[in-house]
Amino acid sequence: MNYGFNRFQSLLINNSINVIIIGLVTIGIITIITLMAYSFESIVRHNNKPIQKFILQLIEGLVLTISLILIQRIFATLSSGDMHSWFYTATELTILLFSLYTMQNHIIELINMVAPISIFGYRAVTGYNDYLVLFSISIILLALTVIYIYHNMEKILSSQKKFIIVQAIYGSLWWIIIWPFRKFALYYTVLMVIGFIIYMSLIRYLAKRIRDSFNRYSNLSKQVNYDELTGIRNRASFDEVSQEVFKVYHKNSGVPLSIAMFDIDNFKRFNDTYGHLAGDKVLTHVATLFERQLFKETTGGQLFRYGGEEFVIIFRGLTADQSVQTVEDIRNKLINDPLNYNGQELNIRISFGITEIKDTDTSFKDLFERVDDYLYKSKDSGRDRLTSENKTINFYNI
Repeated sequence: MNYGFNRFQSLLINNSINVIIIGLVTIGIITIITLMAYSFESIVRHNNKPIQKFILQLIEGLVLTISLILIQRIFATLSSGDMHSWFYTATELTILLFSLYTMQNHIIELINMVAPISIFGYRAVTGYNDYLVLFSISIILLALTVIYIYHNMEKILSSQKKFIIVQAIYGSLWWIIIWPFRKFALYYTVLMVIGFIIYMSLIRYLAKRIRDSFNRYSNLSKQVNYDELTGIRNRASFDEVSQEVFKVYHKNSGVPLSIAMFDIDNFKRFNDTYGHLAGDKVLTHVATLFERQLFKETTGGQLFRYGGEEFVIIFRGLTADQSVQTVEDIRNKLINDPLNYNGQELNIRISFGITEIKDTDTSFKDLFERVDDYLYKSKDSGRDRLTSENKTINFYNI
């Protein structure tokens, strides 16, 4: 009797240890998926190039695949090759479904739909023909469920009731797919679905804590690095980025780097004539238009609000002449898109200074002082002008 009790106690301890190990691994994977998803989302938001977005989605799909294989290998090691544990299945399903909620890309959606086919498809066709119709119907229903989840994530995550219902449907369909190959008793299947829902709810709670922490960090970073009024990067961000950029491009003399500085002409007149709210609208209009056009015309231009009505653009990989062309195009867009404020058409004019990094520049300060001088040369020459490498251009003579 003591032997039987000791054996039971030993099994209980071993199973508890296995659960703890798998739980910790799952938490680690969930944390990685969450941080990666938010990091990639930030990259795409600031540089939404289709090819880059596709590559990031491929990376997310690869990470999910590796995570599932890792869980499989760990379970096989801990259970001496026995992969019939409900906890193993629940863990795999949790990672699959959590990735769908968090990563939100079509590759993850596709992996969720094809996973049961890749795992059980061959066996369903070759050795379980009696269940082929049930298997096929379940696969179709699971695919429809995955599609529904993908297109209704916000609604599902915002409602505890909907979340539980969707988990129950997702989990039940998976267990129906698995049942012909493992023949669980009905009560056991029900318990496994309930266990999956509980497990998924715990993971959701943990992910929410991680997501909230990440959002707090992102909000803090935004407050520190972005201008509250215009939404573009601020002086503090410029001071940091400019030093880093100079170090990189000063070492690589074959790669051009240029900087443009511009100032809204007679900005005080907008404040004095129409009020400070109008002045804020002018600043926001200019910042928004320049940010949008820079995104459309070049991937190398990064806009900052330096202070007051002064702005700076750092052009990576562009010469001064190329930057002049870009700035002229955006300036023309600004002229053709005046700001309407309380029925009044506000015509905004801007003066520019542009320069390119030179071998004689020993620090970013040399580059910045030169572009600052060029800006004021444009203003001293009558405003609404552009000075590049000490040559002033009157826009009306172009």
